[in-house]
Amino acid sequence: MMIKKIKMYPIVMVFFLMFISCSDDSAGPEGLDLSQGEGAFTVTGALDVEHKGEAWYTVDPQTDGTVFQIFISDVEFSIEPDANDDVSFVLEFRQESGSGSFSISTGSFQVGENMTFRGLYADNNSATAYETIGSSGGSITISSHSNGQLDAEFEFTGTNRDGEGNVNVSGELRATCLGGQFNPNCS
Repeated sequence: MMIKKIKMYPIVMVFFLMFISCSDDSAGPEGLDLSQGEGAFTVTGALDVEHKGEAWYTVDPQTDGTVFQIFISDVEFSIEPDANDDVSFVLEFRQESGSGSFSISTGSFQVGENMTFRGLYADNNSATAYETIGSSGGSITISSHSNGQLDAEFEFTGTNRDGEGNVNVSGELRATCLGGQFNPNCS
């Protein structure tokens, strides 16, 4: 079962890259005053950009554990491929539990290949994705989580699998649970 989990992460990255198209809708995280459901971050290194966009999270119970994902993008992700045509960037944090039980906790967590969370930044303008593989990594601090809302700050270094360099990603978010108050996995 663990082999499936490891192989799914690159598939998610490829999925996002397949459905994103050229669009430059960047906004800077300077002077943040984020509303619920927003996130902003800066990328430096191989790319130098600032983004502000929609922020949401999902909790997906599965038979062999739970997948917890936090996203920031300029378009809220949809399972309908045509709805993702205008996406120019996506930032994802992913945690997979090894058991059937799971609860979102506040605190600081390591982001890295074999850490609590894995990180991914995909940029359509450069058609490149950077993730926490090898020695790259960082942290995410979840400062609050209640009633389908989550606040966090993060920083990590991501590496391109094709050897095209590294990026440093840092920012914050005020995410809303996908499915809202009527989703039992949001609380």
